[in-house]
Amino acid sequence: MGGAIVALLVLPFLNTSQIRNSNFRPIYAWLFWFFVVDFALLGWLGAKDVDEPYVTLGIISALYYFGFFFVIIPGLGFVEEKLYNFSEK
Repeated sequence: MGGAIVALLVLPFLNTSQIRNSNFRPIYAWLFWFFVVDFALLGWLGAKDVDEPYVTLGIISALYYFGFFFVIIPGLGFVEEKLYNFSEK
């Protein structure tokens, strides 16, 4: 639980994108809505018993949750810069 709070606290430092608005970042918009579904899934799985399908789904969902903050957001800034050339004016 502490890792989830730390992920939110370091998020402004991990965002490498030049554009902060998701209206102009279509790849980020898709990944963000997948993150929202993952967040709801983690909440639902937290209320379930410790049985096999729920444990596996919980591990996969938790990996995406932390991967979104520590891998996808920093990496997506670099990928979008190469794809859309935000730095050129």
